[in-house]
Amino acid sequence: MSGLARRLLSLVTDQLPLELDRPPASGDELLVRLRVLGLSGIDRCVVTRNRSVMISFRRGVLRLHRGYLDAPHDVHRAIVAFVAARTRSARRNAQRVILEHPIPSDAMRPRRDYVHRPRPADIPLIEELARVHEHYNAMLFGGRLSRIAIRLSGRMRNRLGQYSAACASGRPAEITISRRHIRRHGWEEALHTLLHEMVHQWQAESGMPIDHGREFRRKAREVGVEPTARRVVTRDEMRKQA
Repeated sequence: MSGLARRLLSLVTDQLPLELDRPPASGDELLVRLRVLGLSGIDRCVVTRNRSVMISFRRGVLRLHRGYLDAPHDVHRAIVAFVAARTRSARRNAQRVILEHPIPSDAMRPRRDYVHRPRPADIPLIEELARVHEHYNAMLFGGRLSRIAIRLSGRMRNRLGQYSAACASGRPAEITISRRHIRRHGWEEALHTLLHEMVHQWQAESGMPIDHGREFRRKAREVGVEPTARRVVTRDEMRKQA
């Protein structure tokens, strides 16, 4: 190796730790970071403010929420692992790390202001979910949680449920359960998801960040919820419920 080549290599290796210490400011900068960590097969990185789909990739384009720009190195490595995964297990493990990274609510696209009118067929399910919420509140949270709007969604494909905190515009807090989740996984799993979202409600009403950190995991174990960012129901579990 020539002297010039060695000097250039030294400059690159000296600069790399500095670049990795500074959070990427754009999708292009994040793509450079991810390539250093081993990402391949991706030509563009598009950052979004999507409220539901946090990460996806197709035809050389990686789309992920802008909240991951300043995520820790282990989350960036999980993004690389998610794209490169060859098995469902590997992708699920990477996805768990990605989804456990908290995204601030102000980084989300503002919700549309509209009046939600439930489908007639959903009303009995919503009423039963509200009754179970009241029961869980009394039994597991000491009755400290507020009554909350509950709705079903047919648009949730990757998430089983979601807690949305009240916003400054006056929109109240709500818990959303995936209609597809109830249909595919059954009522008991839907109630597990409801309880998971109630832990997020407890965080919000206790003045805590809404995340899947230490306090979430502690409270989740206390009330009997699996302390992960996302409940994955396997085919074997579905057979046991049948």
